[in-house]
Amino acid sequence: MIKTSFINPFSQEAKKIITEKGSIESIDKENNELIDTIIHTPNQLQDDQYIAHTYKDLAIQRFNYHVLKNIKEYKNEQYQYLFNLEINEYDIVSFYILMQAIAISYGSNSQVAKNLLDSEKEIIERRLNILESQPNDYYNQYLQNTLNEMIDTKNLYWDDIQNLLNKNIKLNELILDKGKVIIDYEDFIEVYGDKLKNRNAYSVYSVFIGFNFKKQLIISLVQENTQKYMEVVNEKASKMVEVDPIILTIADELEKSLDKARQEQYSGNLKGGYSLQDNKPIPYDLEAFPPCARKCIEGIKSGGRNDAIVLFLTPFISYARLYPGIFQIDQKIKISDVDPKLNITNEEVIPRIYEAANSCKPPLFKDQPQEKININSKLGFGMNTELSLEKEGETQWYTPMSCEKIQLHMPSLCIKNKDCQKIGNPLTYYNRKRKLLQRKRNKEGQKQ
Repeated sequence: MIKTSFINPFSQEAKKIITEKGSIESIDKENNELIDTIIHTPNQLQDDQYIAHTYKDLAIQRFNYHVLKNIKEYKNEQYQYLFNLEINEYDIVSFYILMQAIAISYGSNSQVAKNLLDSEKEIIERRLNILESQPNDYYNQYLQNTLNEMIDTKNLYWDDIQNLLNKNIKLNELILDKGKVIIDYEDFIEVYGDKLKNRNAYSVYSVFIGFNFKKQLIISLVQENTQKYMEVVNEKASKMVEVDPIILTIADELEKSLDKARQEQYSGNLKGGYSLQDNKPIPYDLEAFPPCARKCIEGIKSGGRNDAIVLFLTPFISYARLYPGIFQIDQKIKISDVDPKLNITNEEVIPRIYEAANSCKPPLFKDQPQEKININSKLGFGMNTELSLEKEGETQWYTPMSCEKIQLHMPSLCIKNKDCQKIGNPLTYYNRKRKLLQRKRNKEGQKQ
Protein backbone atom coordinates (compact mmCIF):
# COMPACT_ATOMS: atom_id res chain seq x y z
CA MET A 1 0.00 0.00 0.00
CA ILE A 2 1.11 3.59 -0.70
CA LYS A 3 2.69 5.20 2.33
CA THR A 4 0.34 7.45 4.31
CA SER A 5 3.18 9.97 4.75
CA PHE A 6 2.58 10.91 1.09
CA ILE A 7 -0.55 12.64 2.40
CA ASN A 8 0.16 13.15 6.10
CA PRO A 9 3.58 14.74 6.82
CA PHE A 10 2.96 14.31 10.56
CA SER A 11 2.72 10.53 10.54
CA GLN A 12 5.16 8.42 12.57
CA GLU A 13 6.82 7.38 9.35
CA ALA A 14 7.27 11.02 8.31
CA LYS A 15 8.80 11.90 11.68
CA LYS A 16 11.26 9.03 11.24
CA ILE A 17 12.26 10.42 7.83
CA ILE A 18 12.89 13.84 9.36
CA THR A 19 15.06 12.32 12.08
CA GLU A 20 17.14 10.43 9.51
CA LYS A 21 17.40 12.99 6.69
CA GLY A 22 16.43 16.39 8.05
CA SER A 23 19.77 17.69 9.29
CA ILE A 24 20.50 21.39 8.80
CA GLU A 25 23.72 20.48 6.94
CA SER A 26 21.78 18.70 4.19
CA ILE A 27 19.45 21.61 3.31
CA ASP A 28 21.71 23.28 0.74
CA LYS A 29 23.68 20.22 -0.33
CA GLU A 30 23.15 18.94 -3.88
CA ASN A 31 21.21 15.69 -3.83
CA ASN A 32 21.73 13.49 -6.89
CA GLU A 33 18.95 11.08 -5.90
CA LEU A 34 16.48 13.97 -5.67
CA ILE A 35 17.57 15.30 -9.07
CA ASP A 36 17.25 11.85 -10.62
CA THR A 37 13.75 11.38 -9.17
CA ILE A 38 12.57 14.69 -10.61
CA ILE A 39 14.12 14.13 -14.03
CA HIS A 40 12.47 10.72 -14.37
CA THR A 41 9.02 11.93 -13.33
CA PRO A 42 6.55 11.40 -16.20
CA ASN A 43 5.52 14.64 -17.99
CA GLN A 44 7.99 16.68 -15.93
CA LEU A 45 9.27 19.78 -17.74
CA GLN A 46 12.93 19.06 -18.44
CA ASP A 47 14.35 22.52 -17.85
CA ASP A 48 17.13 22.91 -15.30
CA GLN A 49 15.60 26.05 -13.78
CA TYR A 50 12.63 23.92 -12.66
CA ILE A 51 14.72 21.01 -11.36
CA ALA A 52 15.30 21.14 -7.59
CA HIS A 53 18.91 20.25 -6.81
CA THR A 54 18.68 20.59 -3.02
CA TYR A 55 16.14 20.40 -0.22
CA LYS A 56 16.26 24.20 -0.19
CA ASP A 57 15.31 24.35 -3.89
CA LEU A 58 12.53 21.85 -3.34
CA ALA A 59 11.11 23.81 -0.39
CA ILE A 60 11.00 27.03 -2.41
CA GLN A 61 9.49 25.38 -5.49
CA ARG A 62 6.94 23.58 -3.32
CA PHE A 63 5.82 27.00 -2.07
CA ASN A 64 5.88 28.46 -5.59
CA TYR A 65 3.61 25.72 -6.92
CA HIS A 66 0.67 27.44 -5.25
CA VAL A 67 1.82 31.05 -5.00
CA LEU A 68 2.93 31.53 -8.61
CA LYS A 69 0.10 29.65 -10.30
CA ASN A 70 -1.40 32.85 -11.75
CA ILE A 71 1.74 34.26 -13.37
CA LYS A 72 2.09 34.09 -17.15
CA GLU A 73 5.15 31.83 -17.27
CA TYR A 74 3.63 29.28 -14.87
CA LYS A 75 3.53 25.79 -16.34
CA ASN A 76 1.85 22.93 -14.56
CA GLU A 77 4.52 20.63 -15.96
CA GLN A 78 7.11 22.43 -13.81
CA TYR A 79 5.78 20.68 -10.71
CA GLN A 80 4.83 17.19 -11.86
CA TYR A 81 7.40 15.69 -9.50
CA LEU A 82 5.36 16.84 -6.48
CA PHE A 83 2.86 14.13 -7.38
CA ASN A 84 5.39 11.40 -7.97
CA LEU A 85 5.31 8.79 -5.18
CA GLU A 86 9.08 8.56 -5.36
CA ILE A 87 9.46 12.17 -4.18
CA ASN A 88 7.85 11.38 -0.83
CA GLU A 89 10.88 11.40 1.51
CA TYR A 90 12.45 14.50 -0.07
CA ASP A 91 9.10 16.27 -0.04
CA ILE A 92 8.59 15.67 3.69
CA VAL A 93 11.99 17.17 4.51
CA SER A 94 11.30 20.19 2.31
CA PHE A 95 7.90 20.70 3.95
CA TYR A 96 9.44 20.87 7.42
CA ILE A 97 12.06 23.30 6.14
CA LEU A 98 9.25 25.51 4.84
CA MET A 99 7.35 25.41 8.12
CA GLN A 100 10.47 26.36 10.06
CA ALA A 101 11.51 29.17 7.70
CA ILE A 102 8.03 30.72 7.75
CA ALA A 103 7.48 30.32 11.49
CA ILE A 104 10.85 31.84 12.38
CA SER A 105 10.84 34.72 9.89
CA TYR A 106 7.15 35.61 9.58
CA GLY A 107 5.20 33.93 12.37
CA SER A 108 2.54 31.25 12.43
CA ASN A 109 -0.32 33.70 11.77
CA SER A 110 1.28 35.61 8.91
CA GLN A 111 0.02 35.78 5.35
CA VAL A 112 3.04 33.72 4.30
CA ALA A 113 1.91 31.01 6.74
CA LYS A 114 -1.59 31.17 5.27
CA ASN A 115 -0.11 30.63 1.80
CA LEU A 116 1.62 27.52 3.07
CA LEU A 117 -1.66 26.18 4.49
CA ASP A 118 -3.43 26.85 1.19
CA SER A 119 -0.58 25.25 -0.73
CA GLU A 120 -0.67 22.12 1.41
CA LYS A 121 -4.41 21.82 0.89
CA GLU A 122 -3.98 22.07 -2.87
CA ILE A 123 -1.17 19.49 -2.96
CA ILE A 124 -3.05 16.99 -0.78
CA GLU A 125 -6.22 17.35 -2.85
CA ARG A 126 -4.35 16.68 -6.07
CA ARG A 127 -2.47 13.71 -4.59
CA LEU A 128 -5.71 12.19 -3.33
CA ASN A 129 -7.30 12.76 -6.73
CA ILE A 130 -4.51 10.66 -8.20
CA LEU A 131 -5.09 7.92 -5.63
CA GLU A 132 -8.80 7.89 -6.49
CA SER A 133 -7.86 5.94 -9.60
CA GLN A 134 -7.18 2.98 -7.32
CA PRO A 135 -10.04 0.49 -6.65
CA ASN A 136 -12.66 1.87 -4.23
CA ASP A 137 -11.88 -0.60 -1.46
CA TYR A 138 -8.17 0.22 -1.65
CA TYR A 139 -8.75 3.98 -1.72
CA ASN A 140 -11.22 3.86 1.17
CA GLN A 141 -8.81 1.77 3.24
CA TYR A 142 -6.01 4.22 2.46
CA LEU A 143 -8.10 7.15 3.66
CA GLN A 144 -9.09 5.19 6.76
CA ASN A 145 -5.48 4.28 7.56
CA THR A 146 -4.40 7.89 7.16
CA LEU A 147 -7.15 9.10 9.47
CA ASN A 148 -6.40 6.41 12.05
CA GLU A 149 -2.90 7.85 12.39
CA MET A 150 -4.31 11.30 13.07
CA ILE A 151 -7.39 10.75 15.27
CA ASP A 152 -9.36 8.07 17.09
CA THR A 153 -12.03 7.52 14.45
CA LYS A 154 -13.98 5.23 16.79
CA ASN A 155 -14.37 7.87 19.48
CA LEU A 156 -14.58 11.21 17.69
CA TYR A 157 -17.22 13.72 18.77
CA TRP A 158 -18.22 16.83 16.89
CA ASP A 159 -16.85 19.17 19.56
CA ASP A 160 -13.42 17.50 19.15
CA ILE A 161 -13.24 19.04 15.68
CA GLN A 162 -15.34 22.17 16.15
CA ASN A 163 -12.30 24.35 15.38
CA LEU A 164 -12.20 22.69 11.94
CA LEU A 165 -15.82 23.40 11.10
CA ASN A 166 -16.67 25.99 8.44
CA LYS A 167 -13.20 25.61 6.94
CA ASN A 168 -13.16 22.48 4.83
CA ILE A 169 -15.95 20.82 6.81
CA LYS A 170 -19.47 22.01 7.65
CA LEU A 171 -21.42 20.89 10.70
CA ASN A 172 -24.46 19.92 8.62
CA GLU A 173 -22.25 17.53 6.63
CA LEU A 174 -21.46 15.41 9.70
CA ILE A 175 -23.30 12.17 10.36
CA LEU A 176 -23.80 12.14 14.13
CA ASP A 177 -25.03 9.69 16.71
CA LYS A 178 -25.50 11.32 20.11
CA GLY A 179 -22.74 13.78 19.29
CA LYS A 180 -20.37 11.12 17.99
CA VAL A 181 -19.09 11.56 14.43
CA ILE A 182 -19.68 8.45 12.34
CA ILE A 183 -16.69 7.76 10.11
CA ASP A 184 -16.12 4.02 9.91
CA TYR A 185 -18.36 1.86 7.75
CA GLU A 186 -18.79 -0.61 10.62
CA ASP A 187 -20.05 2.14 12.94
CA PHE A 188 -22.38 3.39 10.22
CA ILE A 189 -23.93 -0.05 9.84
CA GLU A 190 -24.22 -0.50 13.61
CA VAL A 191 -26.20 2.73 13.96
CA TYR A 192 -28.19 2.83 10.72
CA GLY A 193 -28.06 -0.71 9.35
CA ASP A 194 -31.61 -1.65 10.39
CA LYS A 195 -32.93 1.37 8.48
CA LEU A 196 -31.28 0.34 5.21
CA LYS A 197 -33.16 -2.84 4.40
CA ASN A 198 -33.43 -3.54 0.68
CA ARG A 199 -30.80 -0.89 -0.03
CA ASN A 200 -27.10 -1.11 -0.80
CA ALA A 201 -25.69 -0.05 2.56
CA TYR A 202 -22.20 0.68 1.23
CA SER A 203 -23.61 2.94 -1.49
CA VAL A 204 -25.59 4.90 1.10
CA TYR A 205 -22.50 5.13 3.31
CA SER A 206 -20.45 6.39 0.37
CA VAL A 207 -22.99 9.11 -0.37
CA PHE A 208 -23.37 10.42 3.18
CA ILE A 209 -19.85 9.88 4.50
CA GLY A 210 -17.65 8.19 1.96
CA PHE A 211 -14.53 9.48 0.35
CA ASN A 212 -15.11 13.21 0.24
CA PHE A 213 -15.73 13.68 3.97
CA LYS A 214 -12.65 11.65 4.88
CA LYS A 215 -10.64 13.58 2.33
CA GLN A 216 -11.69 16.96 3.74
CA LEU A 217 -11.12 15.81 7.31
CA ILE A 218 -7.58 14.71 6.45
CA ILE A 219 -6.84 18.06 4.80
CA SER A 220 -8.22 19.97 7.79
CA LEU A 221 -6.22 17.93 10.27
CA VAL A 222 -2.99 18.37 8.30
CA GLN A 223 -3.59 22.13 8.15
CA GLU A 224 -4.29 22.21 11.89
CA ASN A 225 -1.10 20.27 12.66
CA THR A 226 0.86 22.56 10.34
CA GLN A 227 -0.41 25.61 12.21
CA LYS A 228 0.42 24.06 15.58
CA TYR A 229 3.91 23.05 14.47
CA MET A 230 4.66 26.60 13.28
CA GLU A 231 3.37 28.02 16.56
CA VAL A 232 5.79 25.81 18.50
CA VAL A 233 8.71 26.72 16.21
CA ASN A 234 7.87 30.41 16.44
CA GLU A 235 7.80 30.26 20.24
CA LYS A 236 11.15 28.44 20.38
CA ALA A 237 12.67 30.83 17.85
CA SER A 238 11.86 33.81 20.08
CA LYS A 239 14.28 32.35 22.64
CA MET A 240 17.03 31.57 20.15
CA VAL A 241 20.14 33.74 20.11
CA GLU A 242 20.89 33.08 16.44
CA VAL A 243 19.03 31.50 13.52
CA ASP A 244 20.87 29.54 10.86
CA PRO A 245 21.41 31.85 7.83
CA ILE A 246 20.10 29.23 5.39
CA ILE A 247 16.66 29.43 7.02
CA LEU A 248 16.63 33.21 6.63
CA THR A 249 17.72 32.88 2.99
CA ILE A 250 14.79 30.58 2.27
CA ALA A 251 12.40 33.04 3.95
CA ASP A 252 13.71 35.84 1.73
CA GLU A 253 13.13 33.71 -1.39
CA LEU A 254 9.54 33.08 -0.33
CA GLU A 255 8.97 36.82 0.00
CA LYS A 256 10.36 37.34 -3.52
CA SER A 257 7.89 34.78 -4.84
CA LEU A 258 4.97 36.52 -3.13
CA ASP A 259 6.13 39.85 -4.50
CA LYS A 260 6.31 38.38 -8.00
CA ALA A 261 2.77 37.04 -7.66
CA ARG A 262 1.46 40.42 -6.49
CA GLN A 263 3.13 42.25 -9.39
CA GLU A 264 1.63 39.87 -11.91
CA GLN A 265 -1.86 40.16 -10.48
CA TYR A 266 -2.11 43.87 -9.83
CA SER A 267 0.55 45.60 -11.94
CA GLY A 268 -0.30 49.19 -12.84
CA ASN A 269 0.81 49.84 -16.39
CA LEU A 270 0.79 53.38 -17.77
CA LYS A 271 1.11 54.88 -21.23
CA GLY A 272 4.38 56.59 -21.97
CA GLY A 273 6.78 53.66 -21.70
CA TYR A 274 6.95 53.36 -17.90
CA SER A 275 4.85 51.99 -15.09
CA LEU A 276 4.26 52.62 -11.42
CA GLN A 277 3.41 49.75 -9.12
CA ASP A 278 0.39 50.22 -6.87
CA ASN A 279 0.25 46.71 -5.47
CA LYS A 280 3.26 46.74 -3.16
CA PRO A 281 5.07 49.09 -0.78
CA ILE A 282 6.42 52.19 -2.49
CA PRO A 283 8.26 55.20 -1.03
CA TYR A 284 6.12 58.18 -0.10
CA ASP A 285 5.91 60.94 -2.70
CA LEU A 286 5.07 63.83 -0.37
CA GLU A 287 4.67 66.25 -3.28
CA ALA A 288 1.70 64.18 -4.46
CA PHE A 289 -0.16 64.30 -1.13
CA PRO A 290 -3.64 65.90 -1.31
CA PRO A 291 -4.29 69.17 0.57
CA CYS A 292 -6.31 67.42 3.29
CA ALA A 293 -3.41 65.09 4.11
CA ARG A 294 -0.94 67.97 4.11
CA LYS A 295 -3.08 69.93 6.53
CA CYS A 296 -3.45 66.95 8.83
CA ILE A 297 0.30 66.33 8.86
CA GLU A 298 0.98 69.96 9.74
CA GLY A 299 -1.17 69.60 12.87
CA ILE A 300 -4.84 69.89 13.81
CA LYS A 301 -6.20 72.14 16.50
CA SER A 302 -8.17 70.76 19.45
CA GLY A 303 -11.68 69.65 18.53
CA GLY A 304 -11.01 67.66 15.39
CA ARG A 305 -7.73 65.98 16.31
CA ASN A 306 -8.98 62.49 17.08
CA ASP A 307 -10.98 61.92 13.91
CA ALA A 308 -8.39 63.60 11.71
CA ILE A 309 -5.52 61.45 12.95
CA VAL A 310 -7.28 58.14 13.65
CA LEU A 311 -10.07 57.97 11.08
CA PHE A 312 -8.55 59.91 8.22
CA LEU A 313 -4.76 60.05 8.37
CA THR A 314 -4.03 56.53 9.66
CA PRO A 315 -5.68 54.69 6.73
CA PHE A 316 -4.38 57.20 4.19
CA ILE A 317 -0.77 57.13 5.39
CA SER A 318 -0.71 53.35 5.71
CA TYR A 319 -2.17 52.56 2.28
CA ALA A 320 -0.16 55.31 0.55
CA ARG A 321 3.04 53.62 1.69
CA LEU A 322 2.05 49.95 1.69
CA TYR A 323 -0.64 49.41 -0.96
CA PRO A 324 -1.76 52.54 -2.82
CA GLY A 325 -3.68 50.45 -5.36
CA ILE A 326 -6.14 48.99 -2.86
CA PHE A 327 -9.16 50.32 -4.79
CA GLN A 328 -8.03 48.40 -7.88
CA ILE A 329 -8.88 45.09 -6.25
CA ASP A 330 -12.12 43.68 -4.93
CA GLN A 331 -10.90 42.08 -1.74
CA LYS A 332 -9.77 42.76 1.81
CA ILE A 333 -6.09 42.45 2.63
CA LYS A 334 -3.96 42.65 5.75
CA ILE A 335 -0.84 44.70 6.29
CA SER A 336 1.20 41.50 6.58
CA ASP A 337 0.17 40.63 3.00
CA VAL A 338 2.52 43.37 1.81
CA ASP A 339 4.72 43.95 4.86
CA PRO A 340 5.19 40.44 6.30
CA LYS A 341 7.58 41.40 9.09
CA LEU A 342 5.87 44.76 9.77
CA ASN A 343 9.23 46.49 9.33
CA ILE A 344 7.90 49.28 7.09
CA THR A 345 4.84 49.72 9.28
CA ASN A 346 6.88 50.11 12.46
CA GLU A 347 9.73 52.12 10.95
CA GLU A 348 7.86 54.47 8.58
CA VAL A 349 4.07 54.34 8.79
CA ILE A 350 3.61 54.57 12.56
CA PRO A 351 6.30 57.27 13.02
CA ARG A 352 4.65 59.46 10.37
CA ILE A 353 1.22 59.09 12.01
CA TYR A 354 2.69 59.81 15.45
CA GLU A 355 4.56 62.83 14.10
CA ALA A 356 1.29 64.28 12.83
CA ALA A 357 -0.38 63.48 16.16
CA ASN A 358 2.38 65.29 18.03
CA SER A 359 2.01 68.30 15.72
CA CYS A 360 -1.58 68.76 16.87
CA LYS A 361 -2.38 71.56 19.31
CA PRO A 362 -2.25 70.27 21.97
CA PRO A 363 -0.36 67.09 21.01
CA LEU A 364 -2.93 64.33 20.64
CA PHE A 365 -1.34 61.71 22.87
CA LYS A 366 -0.67 64.16 25.69
CA ASP A 367 -4.28 64.07 26.82
CA GLN A 368 -5.59 61.23 24.61
CA PRO A 369 -3.03 58.38 24.97
CA GLN A 370 -5.71 55.76 24.23
CA GLU A 371 -5.74 56.93 20.61
CA LYS A 372 -2.57 54.88 20.03
CA ILE A 373 -4.71 51.78 20.55
CA ASN A 374 -7.37 53.15 18.20
CA ILE A 375 -4.69 53.70 15.55
CA ASN A 376 -3.61 50.06 15.89
CA SER A 377 -7.23 49.03 15.55
CA LYS A 378 -7.62 50.92 12.27
CA LEU A 379 -4.52 49.17 10.98
CA GLY A 380 -6.16 45.80 11.63
CA PHE A 381 -4.47 44.76 14.88
CA GLY A 382 -7.41 44.96 17.27
CA MET A 383 -7.60 47.01 20.45
CA ASN A 384 -4.02 46.25 21.46
CA THR A 385 -1.14 48.40 22.62
CA GLU A 386 1.34 46.85 20.19
CA LEU A 387 1.31 45.72 16.58
CA SER A 388 1.55 41.94 16.61
CA LEU A 389 1.06 39.38 13.84
CA GLU A 390 -0.72 37.16 16.35
CA LYS A 391 -3.34 39.89 16.89
CA GLU A 392 -3.68 40.90 13.25
CA GLY A 393 -7.15 40.33 11.88
CA GLU A 394 -8.98 41.11 15.11
CA THR A 395 -10.10 44.25 13.28
CA GLN A 396 -9.99 45.26 9.62
CA TRP A 397 -7.36 47.43 8.02
CA TYR A 398 -9.54 50.46 7.32
CA THR A 399 -9.40 51.91 3.82
CA PRO A 400 -9.14 55.70 3.40
CA MET A 401 -12.46 57.49 3.75
CA SER A 402 -14.00 59.17 0.74
CA CYS A 403 -13.96 62.90 0.01
CA GLU A 404 -17.71 62.91 0.59
CA LYS A 405 -17.33 61.56 4.13
CA ILE A 406 -14.52 63.98 4.88
CA GLN A 407 -16.68 66.90 3.76
CA LEU A 408 -19.52 65.61 5.93
CA HIS A 409 -17.65 64.75 9.13
CA MET A 410 -14.46 66.82 8.93
CA PRO A 411 -15.28 69.75 6.63
CA SER A 412 -12.36 71.84 7.93
CA LEU A 413 -9.92 69.33 6.40
CA CYS A 414 -11.30 69.72 2.88
CA ILE A 415 -9.30 72.36 1.01
CA LYS A 416 -10.00 71.76 -2.67
CA ASN A 417 -7.62 72.61 -5.47
CA LYS A 418 -7.83 72.06 -9.23
CA ASP A 419 -6.50 68.51 -8.93
CA CYS A 420 -9.42 67.55 -6.69
CA GLN A 421 -11.90 67.74 -9.58
CA LYS A 422 -13.61 64.44 -10.35
CA ILE A 423 -11.68 62.76 -7.49
CA GLY A 424 -13.67 60.77 -4.91
CA ASN A 425 -10.97 59.74 -2.47
CA PRO A 426 -7.71 61.29 -1.19
CA LEU A 427 -5.84 58.08 -2.05
CA THR A 428 -7.10 58.30 -5.64
CA TYR A 429 -5.83 61.89 -5.70
CA TYR A 430 -2.44 60.68 -4.44
CA ASN A 431 -2.13 57.93 -7.07
CA ARG A 432 -3.17 60.20 -9.93
CA LYS A 433 -0.92 63.05 -8.82
CA ARG A 434 2.00 60.70 -8.21
CA LYS A 435 1.80 59.37 -11.75
CA LEU A 436 1.40 62.81 -13.28
CA LEU A 437 4.46 64.01 -11.39
CA GLN A 438 6.43 60.97 -12.47
CA ARG A 439 5.49 61.62 -16.10
CA LYS A 440 6.61 65.22 -15.73
CA ARG A 441 9.88 64.17 -14.11
CA ASN A 442 10.54 61.63 -16.86
CA LYS A 443 10.02 64.27 -19.56
CA GLU A 444 12.28 66.72 -17.78
CA GLY A 445 14.91 64.02 -17.46
CA GLN A 446 14.76 63.30 -21.20
CA LYS A 447 15.38 66.98 -21.99
CA GLN A 448 18.53 67.13 -19.90
